[in-house]
Amino acid sequence: MDQTPYNELINSLQDGILIVDSVGKILLANRAAAKILGYETAEELTGKTVDSLYANPEDHDSLLSILGHKGFCEKGLFDWKQKNGATFFAEVSAQPIYDQERHIGGIQAVFRDITGRLKQQIDQQESLMAAASTGVDESQVLDLLQVYKTNPMSLILQGLAHNLNTPLGAIRGRAELLQHQIKKSHAEADLESLKVLQGKIDKGLAEMIGQVDKVSELIRGFATKIANEMYPSEVDINLNDLILAELSFLDSSLYFKHKIQKNISLDPDLPILHGLYRPISQAIHNIIIHSMKATAELPDKILTINTRQTPVHLVVEISDNRKIRKNEAEYLSKPHFESMYMGIPDEANFSAHDIDVALAAKCLTDASIGFQFFPNNEAKFIIQIQK
Repeated sequence: MDQTPYNELINSLQDGILIVDSVGKILLANRAAAKILGYETAEELTGKTVDSLYANPEDHDSLLSILGHKGFCEKGLFDWKQKNGATFFAEVSAQPIYDQERHIGGIQAVFRDITGRLKQQIDQQESLMAAASTGVDESQVLDLLQVYKTNPMSLILQGLAHNLNTPLGAIRGRAELLQHQIKKSHAEADLESLKVLQGKIDKGLAEMIGQVDKVSELIRGFATKIANEMYPSEVDINLNDLILAELSFLDSSLYFKHKIQKNISLDPDLPILHGLYRPISQAIHNIIIHSMKATAELPDKILTINTRQTPVHLVVEISDNRKIRKNEAEYLSKPHFESMYMGIPDEANFSAHDIDVALAAKCLTDASIGFQFFPNNEAKFIIQIQK
């Protein structure tokens, strides 16, 4: 049968198509797959292995596990990378190709780049609050503020299932592969195959331990933040641990996890402080969310966080790599943020980015904690907590 009409059909599709053999080698790709992955032609992809697609190669075990358990994968979310190493979020639907013994002999997959869709969600949040500058009354502004405070959480919770599913699926997939290899080596029962098996088991167990650590870190950060913020009384607070828990929690956001470079320098000698956890945690959370949105259009996004101490204060500094424009510096003042939190924004200078700073300032002011923002027109925030 002449395959030409089918090739034309496959290459006319906007979604990427891949067919992979039992050892992970790409047998077929269409033009869209090559374009999404940054290759000149589909032929350039042929012969490469799936390891070249994943930002984390062990994530392929997760896909194999889903296919083995459910028989298909529908719109699974994976971290893939282009030829130049740039990462993107691939939405993958796949089915196994079975051999005569009903073992998975290959995979046929359809995928698309959904990075733009995630960015659009962030842009929609920006538009929501930018609309407040068009002249709404005070009650409407307050309603918008409440919605805006919760919207970044949707991006975080959206990524939580993905970040849990990937390592858990990888653990299951790796365990299934080891189980299959043990049965095969037992049947062959020769010394050389047993030595090979031992190496595979050692490698597989090491990967599984690493994936379990990922799950533990994610759950620990999520649980620490939620549990401590719900506690109503003053507690002993390790400021460095609070920041690390917040960062682990925010890493559930696919955007935060992959698109922002983080430079973290924490003073290991900070003393324990006694106070309410929630105001500090919420303030740091809002400042980071502010920086995420304020640097969204920069090609390189850099978030810097450090802690230090003075004779009277514990200090947290959070900064990013944007440049503060002159017209911004003129209105970045305490009265501006106070009026915004009260629902009376300066409409001419209203910015969605400012909301998060206003909320952070409110949290810290209520807790009698010092707060400086944009000192010397820098994109920097300084929290000063009295010892």
